[in-house]
Amino acid sequence: MTEVNPEPAAAFQELLLGAEELQAYLSELAVLTLTLLGAQVLGCSLMIERPRRTRAEGHSDDRAARMAGPVFADGGPAAEAIATGTSMVVTDAWTERRWHGFPGSCAEEGVRSLAAVPLALEGTARGVLCAFSPRPHLFQPLTLRLVERTAAEASRTLRLALRIDNHLFRARNLQAALESRTVVDIAVGIIMAQNGCSQEAAVEILRSVSNTRNIKIRSVAAGVVAAVSDRVRTHFEE
Repeated sequence: MTEVNPEPAAAFQELLLGAEELQAYLSELAVLTLTLLGAQVLGCSLMIERPRRTRAEGHSDDRAARMAGPVFADGGPAAEAIATGTSMVVTDAWTERRWHGFPGSCAEEGVRSLAAVPLALEGTARGVLCAFSPRPHLFQPLTLRLVERTAAEASRTLRLALRIDNHLFRARNLQAALESRTVVDIAVGIIMAQNGCSQEAAVEILRSVSNTRNIKIRSVAAGVVAAVSDRVRTHFEE
């Protein structure tokens, strides 16, 4: 099997510099990992889990995405690798019986052996790298260590990628909150002008309509603003 690139860290870092968002970076990372692991590996997939965030996945190609389905499923080998912090190896998918629902469609895609290696991430983030092969018994100790070393290198840049993604996530939420507050403030001003009432009374009108219609107060406010002028903008430039 081809040995890992002597400078994989540089390759992973180069990918990160050109990444625009986490999902695309994971896919590019899976492609690079496949290249580093050699021709006997059929595909690679990565999966990241974080509390209150949508699961993020990246695959070296569409076939790898299909292969990863049963592997990433609840109670599958990837979930056990994450839970235990230990690499899970399937020596032959045709005879594997440890996990309910596995191998499933994984074997139909040509997978005979695989390695699911946990990623070393930060905080509450958890992840796994999976490598698939059409050969049974491929992931013996030497080959498994190669996958684990590659996962360790990938983890270093993934930790940085997740920090960046978390900062962007918070920034987007803050921007959305500011825009929402601005729409409500404008609507309150419109209601005050139309009804000759106080700010407190205008806010109470918005709340009453929100409760009666069972829709968010921001949506009610946006309707008030739109009814007056479609030229009012509440967009914050970055």
